[in-house]
Amino acid sequence: MKNNQGDYDESLLLYMNLRSKQIVRLFAGIGPFRCLFLIGIAAILFYAFTKVTSVWILPVCYLLILWLYHNSRKDKEFLSLQVQGIKGLFTAEYLFLALPFIISGIIAANYISLPVIILIAVVMPWIHPVRFHSIVLPIPLLYSGDLLYRRMFRKQVSLYAVLLFLAFMGVLHDNVNLCKVCLILWGAIQGTAYMVTPQKHELSVYNSFGMYQLILVKSGLRNIFITMFPLIVLMLVLIHDTETIRFCLVLFSSTLLYQLNMGMARFSFETQTVMGIYWLLFPLPLFLVSIITPVVLILYLALNIGLTLSVKKKYKHIWN
Repeated sequence: MKNNQGDYDESLLLYMNLRSKQIVRLFAGIGPFRCLFLIGIAAILFYAFTKVTSVWILPVCYLLILWLYHNSRKDKEFLSLQVQGIKGLFTAEYLFLALPFIISGIIAANYISLPVIILIAVVMPWIHPVRFHSIVLPIPLLYSGDLLYRRMFRKQVSLYAVLLFLAFMGVLHDNVNLCKVCLILWGAIQGTAYMVTPQKHELSVYNSFGMYQLILVKSGLRNIFITMFPLIVLMLVLIHDTETIRFCLVLFSSTLLYQLNMGMARFSFETQTVMGIYWLLFPLPLFLVSIITPVVLILYLALNIGLTLSVKKKYKHIWN
């Protein structure tokens, strides 16, 4: 009996060691700034879940997130060879991941959903993965001249689908704040399309600096409208008063200025680290504050004009 307990403890320590190394490697690959951004998104979603009173929204969201995680895991066969009782350890891990949903359910006095969440965590390790064939996702409606935005959308399409689902849940349960949170999150995510260090002489492919500006504006107007339109429609179905329409117009303007700023800023900084610091200090806070206080849009516009003039002066030798 003691030997079995000792083997289990040894397996648990080995599992925790392997998982900790995987988590450190994952965070190192994501980078500190994207980690902070993801933590912010998680905090906003947690706050939204504490306001949910429906008994099935929390279990469905947890089931969707956990299944996507469990189905995409590539370490199950390796861990099963290295660790004994791997399914029990998976159950313990999934129960730990369920804590934010359980805590938010307790805060919202949504006690009926808690046993369902626990049951999902217990059953999930025994569910076999479903393999999908990789296909190129066609995006016919997005602006074809902006490859960075199209690449971002392909990477974030699953998150976009989750936000659409949450907005739909907000409509079903008369929760307009959940719809607004989904719109703001998607607006913030769009600017990350331009957090890529440009190649040398990347601007030289354009006939002039004005041509790059025109493409950036066209991309912003079309892509923001196309991707935000379903979320806005869902919110306007729920409530379409003057205040909601004003919120949508301000959000669209803020997102456009935010995206234009990021599209210019990538040519002002040499490394992605400095770009990330700039993003956290100026574009993202101004985007969020301008939604609440529209007069900040004037400051955002002034920042964009100054940044544009700076980039134009820095690269004017290309077209001389």
